[in-house]
Amino acid sequence: MSTMQTLLTVVVLLALIALGALFIARVNAQQAGRMATHRHADRMQSMRQRIRRRPRDGARPGPLAGPPPSPPPSGKTGGDL
Repeated sequence: MSTMQTLLTVVVLLALIALGALFIARVNAQQAGRMATHRHADRMQSMRQRIRRRPRDGARPGPLAGPPPSPPPSGKTGGDL
């Protein structure tokens, strides 16, 4: 084996070890729930919340259908009728 080939082998092995260490650190952080979020993730989340909260055409937010269905008479459930 030549010196250059040995040096290249050492560099490749060190790079693989570094990638493995980064992968293990990422998995550990993900399991602990402290994963670094994408830099725009918080901005996109706030935009989604604003879009959801804003009523369209000036309409008041509220139920789209009528009142909720009344319970069955005599305290029976729907399957007992």
